[in-house]
Amino acid sequence: MNTLIVSYLPSGERSNTKQLLDALLTRIPAINMERLDLLQDVPDMFDELRLSAYIDRNYQNKTLSAEQQNAIQKMDRMTAQLKSADIVVIAYPMHNFSMPAMIKAYFDSVMQKGVTWSIGSKGFEGLMKGKKALVLTSSGGVYEGPMVSWEHSTTLAKTEFSFMGFSDVRVISAAGLNMDPQKTDQIIDDAKKQLRVAIKEWWPANGQP
Repeated sequence: MNTLIVSYLPSGERSNTKQLLDALLTRIPAINMERLDLLQDVPDMFDELRLSAYIDRNYQNKTLSAEQQNAIQKMDRMTAQLKSADIVVIAYPMHNFSMPAMIKAYFDSVMQKGVTWSIGSKGFEGLMKGKKALVLTSSGGVYEGPMVSWEHSTTLAKTEFSFMGFSDVRVISAAGLNMDPQKTDQIIDDAKKQLRVAIKEWWPANGQP
């Protein structure tokens, strides 16, 4: 079973999301694990050249020029990396009610027509069936009840993975960390408890208690 860990943790050692990711990494096997740190391996953004290359190849079945191939090489590499994984873990903080731009750029890179999703006679079809995705995140506020419409971070991640056909998409969030400093440790501990449940289910042979 291959696991891909995608992370964007700009706060470094101060990151609350990193605490969740570290708790995961200490409990699952390092073998067959691949890491992608988006701070070090920055995903490309669509510009005119990359977008035209993607449309020409994935929508119009055209042969790309050498310049076009080079322009989307990193996007293709990240997509192939995603396809080779059985479980994808993506870890990031909430920024301004949504996922950070770097995470969105990653999804834009790997959501490729004809590779991770397609369009058939019945409409859109995800091509990543049988795979699982785990979203680890943290936020200063709690976006529930009347504020649920403000949450565009985990909802978007779930939509992206589900659109690509992932069979199981779970979110573990340490939310409300800025609301009461006395509850910060408890919030993170509660998220870690949820994480241990997911580990036992998804990595049953090697996950440590």
